Amino acid sequence: MSKQLAISSTFSIFAMACMVLISTPDKSGAAASDAFMPVQAEMPNLDLPNPQLLP
Repeated sequence: MSKQLAISSTFSIFAMACMVLISTPDKSGAAASDAFMPVQAEMPNLDLPNPQLLP
């Protein structure tokens, strides 16, 4: 691996790690709560016609 590629790879890994640390929400504040609501999803019951096997 060339020296320039090694430096570039090291910088990109460092930049991604900084981005993750900056964009991760801090859960220690007074307003620290989950912004998501619990959702229950279910499959729709489709009333499809059955194929006729015997004529």
